[in-house]
Amino acid sequence: MASFRQSPNDVLTSLPEADFELLRPHCRTVELVNGDILVEAGAPLLQIYFPHSAVISKIVSLAGGESIEVAMIGREGVFGGSAAHYGELSPTAGIVRFPGAASVIDVGHFRAACAQSEPLRAALMQRQWQHIVQAERTAACNAAHSVEARLCRRLLMLRDLARCDELPLTQDILAQMLGVQRNSISLVAIELQQAGLLRYSRGHLEITDVDGLIERSCECYERAQPHGGGPSGTGDAPGRAAPDSVASGPTTGSRPRAV
Repeated sequence: MASFRQSPNDVLTSLPEADFELLRPHCRTVELVNGDILVEAGAPLLQIYFPHSAVISKIVSLAGGESIEVAMIGREGVFGGSAAHYGELSPTAGIVRFPGAASVIDVGHFRAACAQSEPLRAALMQRQWQHIVQAERTAACNAAHSVEARLCRRLLMLRDLARCDELPLTQDILAQMLGVQRNSISLVAIELQQAGLLRYSRGHLEITDVDGLIERSCECYERAQPHGGGPSGTGDAPGRAAPDSVASGPTTGSRPRAV
């Protein structure tokens, strides 16, 4: 079984031992596949996800058929936790944006643990606030900044959360992330590729110049620091993926735990 030393989730490792034990017997480790829909907007929440190496996008769908990404969740957070604690239905869709491992718990066991654990409820409130900050920053960014600057920001954010320069992204997915037309993404991607900042082929994007992307990104990338550190809430410096020895270790004062 995977251990938190190998594939940690910051919410779980932050819990005191007694509170963690409320969740541990009911958690299982799964591999999430890129593009999988974990829940549709408005559907009942059946499972809660604590990403280890996976990244999950929260998607809002509009009446006109448009779908827009409002937040991304990696190892620093939890998908579905706040919605499950406060309601029955998911306000957003959940789609796997980057494949990887996650701890999963059925919603009934999760709610029972929340009812008994103040530290777990506090952790959920903190992550909910972080997602609100991220969504607010994204709304302002979408209204004020160019497609190029916004695309650079999103690629950097996803890179920070995934801790990987190679990202499984199509132009349709990038258009959804930014809420723009696919042809707008195509033009910007060509320009960034010609500038040597990335390499792009069908369904695959590799970031080749992080500093160059930062220079072309808007201010929102370095200002959005909901977890007190890096722009994606990981605690790392902007544009710098954590080394394996740091990324795989527990948070200060926490012990690695197996599920």
